[in-house]
Amino acid sequence: MAAKIVPSLRSALERLKHAGSINGLCLAWRRQILINLFPYQDFRVEQAIHAVQEAREHYAGGGHDVKQLWFGFDGVQMLVCFHGECALMVLHCRAVEVDFIARAGAAFLEDAQLLVDAALNPGAADVNGEDTTRLDAGDEEFGPQVTRVVR
Repeated sequence: MAAKIVPSLRSALERLKHAGSINGLCLAWRRQILINLFPYQDFRVEQAIHAVQEAREHYAGGGHDVKQLWFGFDGVQMLVCFHGECALMVLHCRAVEVDFIARAGAAFLEDAQLLVDAALNPGAADVNGEDTTRLDAGDEEFGPQVTRVVR
């Protein structure tokens, strides 16, 4: 099941990426990358995730519930939306679109909670390996192939 859920999360993020002036997206759970659509290597994105999580924890220690952080840099802005333990980091280039992107990101995080939970906590069918998909290569010399989800 989780093998089917991650592509649907990725396709939803791809659709969100085409809204407005978005340059990159990253969906994170706690301090781990779930899906990285940033134009940077994973280790750089992980450093950014750690930095925003530390900022959120700092403000939470003072009694503030942080739902969003917005950073402005030279030529690019970064919006981070939080929902529970999930964070959506968005790079965008037009500051006037931040409210639209924040609403879209919050709606995405609200809608994606079940998908994220299913991807992080696979069911019994995933563990037993019963989730199989037939792939037909379309070439007679290769024939049909069966792909199994391996954990």
